[in-house]
Amino acid sequence: MTTETLGQKKDTFSVVSSAPADSETLPAAKDPGELTARRLPDGYDEPAEEVGLELDHSRRIAAINKRHEAKLTHAMSRAYRANALWDEIQGEVNRQPRYSSPWFYMPFMVALAIAEVPINRLSFELFFRESPAISLVVSLLVGGVLVALSHRVGMLFCRFGYFAKRHGWKVELSQVLVVTALIGALCYGLSVLRQGFLAAAVQPDIGFADAMSGGGSLEMLTLHAALTLEGWIFLFINLAVVLVGVSAAFFCHDGHPDFQKADVERKKAEKAVAAIRTQIAEAEAAEQRRHANQLRRIAG
Repeated sequence: MTTETLGQKKDTFSVVSSAPADSETLPAAKDPGELTARRLPDGYDEPAEEVGLELDHSRRIAAINKRHEAKLTHAMSRAYRANALWDEIQGEVNRQPRYSSPWFYMPFMVALAIAEVPINRLSFELFFRESPAISLVVSLLVGGVLVALSHRVGMLFCRFGYFAKRHGWKVELSQVLVVTALIGALCYGLSVLRQGFLAAAVQPDIGFADAMSGGGSLEMLTLHAALTLEGWIFLFINLAVVLVGVSAAFFCHDGHPDFQKADVERKKAEKAVAAIRTQIAEAEAAEQRRHANQLRRIAG
């Protein structure tokens, strides 16, 4: 090898070793975590059956939500409107609604009406000479009217303040006086009939059976408008029944005419939303169990 050849090789090595490494020309280093993110055994392939099950599961869940979407939207809209009305009334009165369950109030008032039937039936049958069936129907009607008037008076007292602000207290007071006068007249008339029935039943020359059948000197019996002691007792009993009905109507209803209705509607709407969401949750839980069973079957 000549001296010239050795000089050329030396110059070549000098150029290579003296040139600085350029970072831009080097390949970028990979993140170590990236290199170890997934290490699968050789020949591994994700099972196509499991992927199909996942897709089928997703489609079933979406179908469940789609099936209940319209009902849930309608129920939530109804609940929103009910809550908006409830909030408006509650902001106006600044209190919670106060009322009793209709399952208590209605049977209670019906019981009061029926309580008026027994003695009224006998007095109607005696003085109007009607059959027992017709007298029973008339007695029920009279008892129902008396209880309905009691309900009306109780509602007038219960919501007197609310309507007095809008219609004036004179209008409300006149309604109270008119309905109270009707109740007084009805109770007085019933007391006169009961007083006459008692007088006929205790007459020595006419037995109770003869009196009810129209025999003996029943034609000579007359009704007296002036009440005796027995008549006043009957009147006070009638007024006591009316007072109980008025009290029940007063304490079993809210003072605002729309608050009770709004509260009942709000509870019904929220219960409907909860029921639909329960149906969705149960359907999704059933689908989750079905999907889990299929996955276990593949794994086993």
